[in-house]
Amino acid sequence: MSNEPLKPLDLLARDRFRIAFITPLPPMKGGISGFSSELIAAFDDRGPVILPFSFRRLYPRFLTGRGASVTASNMAASESPGLGLLDLPDPFSWLRCIGMLRRKKPDVVLCAYWTGLLVPLYLMIARCAGVPVVMLMHNYRSHEVWLDVPFMRKLMLDASAGAVALSGYVGGQLKVAHPAMRLRTLFHPVNHIPQAGHCVREARRELGFGPEGPVLLFFGYVRSYKGLDILIDAMRLLVGRHENLRLVVAGEFYEPPGRYRKAVHDAGVEDHVLFFPGFASERFTSLLFTACDFVVLPYRRASQSGVINLAYAYGRPVIVSEAGGLKEEVEQGLTGWVVDSSTPESLSSGISAVLGDVDSRRATDAIMRYRKRHSWKRFSEELEEFLREVAGAD
Repeated sequence: MSNEPLKPLDLLARDRFRIAFITPLPPMKGGISGFSSELIAAFDDRGPVILPFSFRRLYPRFLTGRGASVTASNMAASESPGLGLLDLPDPFSWLRCIGMLRRKKPDVVLCAYWTGLLVPLYLMIARCAGVPVVMLMHNYRSHEVWLDVPFMRKLMLDASAGAVALSGYVGGQLKVAHPAMRLRTLFHPVNHIPQAGHCVREARRELGFGPEGPVLLFFGYVRSYKGLDILIDAMRLLVGRHENLRLVVAGEFYEPPGRYRKAVHDAGVEDHVLFFPGFASERFTSLLFTACDFVVLPYRRASQSGVINLAYAYGRPVIVSEAGGLKEEVEQGLTGWVVDSSTPESLSSGISAVLGDVDSRRATDAIMRYRKRHSWKRFSEELEEFLREVAGAD
């Protein structure tokens, strides 16, 4: 046997912190899947060991709406046996997950939470995994009111060793409802996206419209709480003041798209609104954000939004409603604008004011500073620090 002392890297490998991460991951679509993939990538070789446990299916088909695919039926083979292990409507897959967690014995389990449908699974994991469990709270309340069962959510959080919030808004909700809970409030990081290979003019031409006029982008899943109907009605007022204005709507519809096309027709703005329904590929997303001048989020309610940080990643300012924690992610008049979107009239007035008073260079510089302060490196370091505290305390 060699008497050579262990090298520092050997010591590190022997003593690396192990995090089991339960979350959607690609090829499953959606913002939380993308967020979790970026988080795993942020932990480099000298960081903790991540043991991913991902979902093969999240929702029964009748809950997903038209055109919204959430079943990852083509999970790639992987050395990580937890990938694609969970089928949320199948409780037997929950038992297999818990059995694997008990065999793997991670230092801590991190669970991505955003909907009440996850409560029974996460409650069982928190009570049976045999290690501390921390909830990564993308939302506190479900967007779907009928899925929000406060009593069950309380049981889940009471059984957990701690929680991480991605906004002060969610952190505040947790503090009020669970004042004794171990809590860390962080932020939503901004992705690093390589420079686009096309200019604004080229992107607009490829999308099918000319270079003139300001372009607004509504991006992501289309659901009633996101207020697209208010924005379409506001366009009726806006095009009278800004004749070359365009609105681009891109994303998967959880509701019949015909409802929104009819709203466009009724508002008389067919020549000013373009629809690109369906999931946007990485290249198409790049085209959309390059082509636009502003990203608009007229949400009726929200905790925070990955769309804001995606806009910042492409260097685009945002126009957001006052809902929930959205305003926390905006430096007013610099990285974006918070406006009243409660009515089409107030939203159109807010957007019109922004269009008339924009310093593009100032906005670009402010967004660059915001990106540096909200990096994945900083987020992963602060998250790991909290998870180590929780694991050590338990």
